Amino acid sequence: MRILQIACGVIFFAVTLYYGYIMFSVANVANTVFGFKNDPLKGQATVHNARHGSGGSLKDGYVALTDFKNLDAGRVVNIVMPVSVKELLKETGAPADMDMIEVFISGQAPRIAEAECKLLVKTIASNCRVKLTKAKQFKDDPKFAEIRMQLEFVEKQVPGAFETEKPLNYQEVDADLVDSAGIYPEAWLNEFKNRRAKLYTTAARACDPLRRQHGNCSVTEINVLGRWEKREEFVVIRSNATLSYLWPERT
Repeated sequence: MRILQIACGVIFFAVTLYYGYIMFSVANVANTVFGFKNDPLKGQATVHNARHGSGGSLKDGYVALTDFKNLDAGRVVNIVMPVSVKELLKETGAPADMDMIEVFISGQAPRIAEAECKLLVKTIASNCRVKLTKAKQFKDDPKFAEIRMQLEFVEKQVPGAFETEKPLNYQEVDADLVDSAGIYPEAWLNEFKNRRAKLYTTAARACDPLRRQHGNCSVTEINVLGRWEKREEFVVIRSNATLSYLWPERT
């Protein structure tokens, strides 16, 4: 029976984590389906694997890599952030109608996302803006809520040079930031901000080996999932980054 309980727990965790990461891809559907058509390197280089299928829209990561100064180039940070309603009310004051608390939390989400942009600027970004936010209060424990946000940013670090004399291949790799940062994947809620700062700093350094090998690399997407555990102010952290780069074809 004990083995069965453990197995069920593992399955539940895996399913929860999977659906947490589904949120990140959903947020980018608009760019994938109706996305970028104009190639920033058109006329400068032949690039393979930069589009979704034959003649489809350009991949977000490719545009972010090759048009890296543009805030509209599709570079994003997706965050799921549990918050304490008590702490939120302490910062802002209670709404006049406590029955409207979830609406109140949704109204506070853009302010919290703006603060996260400032954290990005301290770590990986030279510029940042809020693209979208969404908030909900946990029905089974209304003392806590969850805020989801997507931020657009420009990297401080220049991606590097592209060898345009030969045809190029576009590639993406994923990096597990929790492991790379060497942080515990569990934290108290009040520690979560410092953990995120370390994850962003780790993402900024993740491109270094690829820049040395290929001459260029860009962090084109960061995902940070703080999954609230049904224990007082406790968070399980998952985080990864997409690194994009170009390498010349061998001839």
